[in-house]
Amino acid sequence: MIHIAIGTKAQFIKMVPVIQELQRRSIKFNLIDLGQHSLITENLRKEFGIKEPDICLSKGRNVSHLFKGLMWLIRLFFKGFNIKWIKENVFMNRKGVCLIHGDTVSTLLALYLAKCAGLKTAHIEAGLRSYNYFEPFPEEALRVISMRFSDILFVPSRWALDNLKKMRLLKKAILLPYNTSFEATFYSLNKKVNLNLDLEEFALFTVHRMENIFSKKRLEFILSLISKITNKLPVVFVQHEPTINQIRRFRLQEKLNEIKNVYFFKILSHTHFIHLIDSCQFVVTDGGSIQEEVFYLGKPCLLLRRYTERVEGLGENVLLSKFDEKKIKYFINNYKEFNRKKAVFDGDTASSVIVSSLGKYI
Repeated sequence: MIHIAIGTKAQFIKMVPVIQELQRRSIKFNLIDLGQHSLITENLRKEFGIKEPDICLSKGRNVSHLFKGLMWLIRLFFKGFNIKWIKENVFMNRKGVCLIHGDTVSTLLALYLAKCAGLKTAHIEAGLRSYNYFEPFPEEALRVISMRFSDILFVPSRWALDNLKKMRLLKKAILLPYNTSFEATFYSLNKKVNLNLDLEEFALFTVHRMENIFSKKRLEFILSLISKITNKLPVVFVQHEPTINQIRRFRLQEKLNEIKNVYFFKILSHTHFIHLIDSCQFVVTDGGSIQEEVFYLGKPCLLLRRYTERVEGLGENVLLSKFDEKKIKYFINNYKEFNRKKAVFDGDTASSVIVSSLGKYI
């Protein structure tokens, strides 16, 4: 039996191609929603035409506060002390393999529950490293733990494969032609959408990383950057709920409101967001998944991070800012230099390689 345990928006989007491939082949699987972003993933299932989860461990909430996140995690981890409950209520007393994804607390939770139930685990998006445990935090540590304790590692690039070689994990690795996010990106791009935005040119802005939004100094720097960009272009600011909460906590909302030429959106559908990327002049973000999406779409991107666990787009359309004001100024004034063509891949899809590699568990 193939079990799929995911909890966040990004995990769901990147696992969609695998789920769609299983559905195309009429292969039964157990979809487990761990509930970290249960309200968002509910909408995503409708957007991508995915079945409802077989198991949902936490309904009707999005974990958007640190305290809520800790309570959610502790509650579910304590269920691990009841192995019989896990086998019956999470994995339906079926053996097999559990697919886990990425580098979030949901990844660690899925790994923990699967191992408690005696299942093999397959980690999708393995091999990515920033080699700095504080940026991204806590994702770098969570990814390393997940890779070391998983039985199969699906690797999205040769660079990631080299990282696993350094970690002496090469024997568990299966190289994919690219990351599954490529399929999800173009699936959404090929759908029609109304952007509800009357702007011919704009910059797309979104931040959510813990090391950025939990620092008042960083947030003030980010708001100052938005102000500088608006001198050149209107800014479409897509706000994650934790970002909104931290802006309010540091009493920076008034400062943000004073900036002219900013258009605010809350979390959007994946289709809407991908079309915003495709329509904008450039993207400013701290998101690793978005770094990949802008690479596939060839859009200029200023990455608000000191370190990144991905190489997609670096030295091409993506500039790693390291919060260097000279680099940032150069990008804003010369962003057109970073335009590239959309990515094209031939051959097997990543999702088909994953599903075919799991044949003995079907």
